[in-house]
Amino acid sequence: MKPLWRSLLFVPATRPDRFEKAAASGPDMVCIDLEDAVSLDDKKTARATALEYLSGTLPVGPRWILRINSPRTELGLRDLLALLDSDAAPDALFIPKSSSAEEMRWLDDLLSAAAKEIDLIPVIETAEGLDRAIEIAAAVLRNVAIGFGSADYAAEVGSDMSAAALAYGRGRISAAAGQSGIAAIDGIWPDFNDDQGLRDDTRLGRSIGFDGKILIHPNQIKVVHAVYAPSAEEVERARRIVAASEAAKGGIATVDGEMIDNPVVISAQQVLAAVQEG
Repeated sequence: MKPLWRSLLFVPATRPDRFEKAAASGPDMVCIDLEDAVSLDDKKTARATALEYLSGTLPVGPRWILRINSPRTELGLRDLLALLDSDAAPDALFIPKSSSAEEMRWLDDLLSAAAKEIDLIPVIETAEGLDRAIEIAAAVLRNVAIGFGSADYAAEVGSDMSAAALAYGRGRISAAAGQSGIAAIDGIWPDFNDDQGLRDDTRLGRSIGFDGKILIHPNQIKVVHAVYAPSAEEVERARRIVAASEAAKGGIATVDGEMIDNPVVISAQQVLAAVQEG
């Protein structure tokens, strides 16, 4: 069954006291951050803290993600080398400012050479990356999702973060994810005290095709999960689809006069998983 991607909660690598609290707050993913949330003076200590934690027995529940610095910078290279030399085993790496398929293939080669079974989540934060979103998303099998760094993108192109300003970027990233068969994770809602704004923005992202959202505060989880909760009608249909598929035992199944193929069954299973995890 496909994993849920509704919520990816950031926690600074400089705050190990918050790691387990973040996990206990119920997100689908906890992302320990070595990039924006860490000052230059704290990078080395934060790196060691994150890798030590990710080398241990991790709390069950969320998937554990590590955001390194851009691998096209010295800091990012140091993050990668330290990771490859460690026993750290995050579920995935969050790759900021991803700009090319070649970059993703290079990362894939490094992880393979080190026998690291770690997935990749490239994040589009620049106009250059957006122009290559489809090739980045489809570059390697390790790519399980593609994210939208909407704040950095808006800063680069000189726009605000209104729905209209971000519509082009969101559309390109959602299409790239759909074409590549991976998940799409929308950018942040910056005001964690504005539940209605978060709710509206998440609804918009879901309508465009995003599977979840990057979060900056645990209080945002409940709102986002509520938006991604399927309706009663969706749940009832999903149950009938799964039941019909199981009854067919690999044969042709129909629901409401429509033939049910494997992608439809997988989608129905995802709906039921969201109900169970919600």
